[in-house]
Amino acid sequence: MDKENTQQPESQHVTSLNGFLKDVMRLAVFAAESGQLSDDIQMDELYRMWEIKITKREMLADDDIAYLQHCYQILSIQLAPTTAISLRATENKQMNSGLSHMHTDAGRHVRNMWIWSFVILATIVGINIYQYMFEMAGPTIAQENLSAFNIANYIYTFIIDLTPFMYGAFGACIFILRQAEEQLRERTFDPRRLPEYRNRLVLGTLSGGVIVLLYSSGGSEASIKITEAALGFIGGYSIDLLFSLLDRIVNTLKPAEKVTRITSPPPIISSINRPPLKKGDKENSPQLVPVMNKERDSRVEKHLNKP
Repeated sequence: MDKENTQQPESQHVTSLNGFLKDVMRLAVFAAESGQLSDDIQMDELYRMWEIKITKREMLADDDIAYLQHCYQILSIQLAPTTAISLRATENKQMNSGLSHMHTDAGRHVRNMWIWSFVILATIVGINIYQYMFEMAGPTIAQENLSAFNIANYIYTFIIDLTPFMYGAFGACIFILRQAEEQLRERTFDPRRLPEYRNRLVLGTLSGGVIVLLYSSGGSEASIKITEAALGFIGGYSIDLLFSLLDRIVNTLKPAEKVTRITSPPPIISSINRPPLKKGDKENSPQLVPVMNKERDSRVEKHLNKP
C-alpha cells in the first residue's frame, strides 16, 4: 500500500509535466519557424528533456523544470498574442491531410460560422423572394381569396420587420469570419474567447434591428440615402455605431446643466477726501497714486550722495 501511495503522486507529477513540456516545445518550434527564437533558449536542451520525459517516461531534475519555466516565460512574452493555447487550437496533427485543420478548435469555430452565414444568407434570399412574389401577386390574391391575402399580408409585415435583424446577424458573421482569418494566419485563435464570439453574434443581430428603429431609413447626416437592409448590415458589422448613436440620443435628451457664474463685486472706492463733482464734469476713474514716505526718501538720498 505504501508503494502504491508513493507512486501515485509521482505519476501525477509526470503527467502534469508532459503537457507543460509540450507547450514549451510548441512555443519554441513556432519561434524557430518564424525566426524569433531567443538566444537564451537552447533547443538541444529541450529535445533532451523531451527524450527523458516523453520517450523514456522518466522524472526530470529540478534544474530542468526551472529551465522549462524560464523558457516558457521568455517565449510567452516574446510571442504574444500567440500562446501555447492558441497553438494547440490551430495545430494540425496530420501534416499530410489538409482537412485535419477543420477538426481543431479553430476549424470547428470557422465551420460553425460558415454554417450560420449560409443559413442566414439563405433566409435573406428567401425573404426577398417572398417580398417580390407578394408585391407582384398580391392584388390578384386579394381579389380571389381575401383570407389568404390577409395571412400573406401578415407574413409580409413580419418579414419586413425581421429583415434588419437578419442583415445584422449576417454582418456580425462576416465580422467574426474576418477576425478568424487573421487569427488563423497568425495562430492567435484562443478557444477561451468562444463565448465572446457568440455574444458578438447576438449583439450584431439585435443591433441590426434596433439601429433601424432609432435611425431614420431616409438618410444619414451626410444626406446619403441608405436602405434598412444596408443599415442593418452596418449595425451588425460595427456594433460601435449603435452605441455611438445611443450616446448621441442620450446627450440630446439630457437637460443642460445650469452653470452659475460668480461675478466678483466691483471694487469699493473710498470717497474720503474726494472733492464733490461740479456740473458738467465727468466722473473719471480713480487713479492709483503712490504713497510717498518722506523719511525713507531722505535716507535713500543721503545714501546715494555719500562719496
